[in-house]
Amino acid sequence: MDLEECINLYLKYLKFEKNLTPDSIHSYNKDLIQFKNYLEKNNIKDINEINLDIFRQFLKHLDKFRYSNQTVIRKYSSYNNFFIFLESGNILPQQLSQFIQSPKKHHKLYNFLSQAEIRNLIDNIDTATVLGLRNKALIEFIYSTGARVSEVVNLKLEDIDMLNNEINIFGKGRKERIVYLNKNSKLWLEKYLELRNTLLYSKKNESYQPKMSDSKDYIFLNRLGGKITARGVRKIVQSCLIKAKLTKKISPHGIRHSFATHLLQEGAGIREIQELLGHEDISTTQIYTHLNIKKIKEDYRKFHPRA
Repeated sequence: MDLEECINLYLKYLKFEKNLTPDSIHSYNKDLIQFKNYLEKNNIKDINEINLDIFRQFLKHLDKFRYSNQTVIRKYSSYNNFFIFLESGNILPQQLSQFIQSPKKHHKLYNFLSQAEIRNLIDNIDTATVLGLRNKALIEFIYSTGARVSEVVNLKLEDIDMLNNEINIFGKGRKERIVYLNKNSKLWLEKYLELRNTLLYSKKNESYQPKMSDSKDYIFLNRLGGKITARGVRKIVQSCLIKAKLTKKISPHGIRHSFATHLLQEGAGIREIQELLGHEDISTTQIYTHLNIKKIKEDYRKFHPRA
């Protein structure tokens, strides 16, 4: 079978059978296209021509790009799952998946903000405009819920239960979980939602009308009334950091890490934090225990009279 045909078949499977998010499918597609391009440069277009030696050569080819550990693990997972799909359908005769061993995961220690820095970040956001209200509601929301950027940009009005301060989140693999709004997050989200429709229906958006029907259900919108993007969220966070004169390199994911770290510092259990973050594996959440131990050591050296 033609390689491109196999990839298209697999992507349809991910969309309709596995119900993966568009972002996840895009990542799979990107990895598989890279594999396809490599094979075509080596005059391989049929899936039956792939063998273990060819795949190992491709993995060596990937080493040239010096990808991060996290990216390499994702790529290995993409190819392994692709081969399993082809093998289960008897499309790929060789059992390549059993020979793919993913590298060991290195848990990255992300930057995070202290509780005082979070207050500084949020307090310095100008809320005189609807975009300012959106920015404050957005950052309050991430810090209140620990949501991923991909979850924030896909959040819809129907996912909010203001009465119970609960948010229905669809995480990785469309897995559903409940997260909670604190009183500040609820306050600023309500203020933003009161004026949100002005982004949809302002005069600036006349040329943007075709996209409005696609974005009208989403909570966080861009200045033209479209659904905000992950890149847009990152730009907002960077802008707010500059206004607050905070020099740490913090991404939206860093605010998510701040959420988890502060919960742990205040006594929350690691299992509860795992549930709130939507981590499948407890080892992913346990990185915060290491962060907390580091903070404890720093405080000990700083405050103990004989340290």
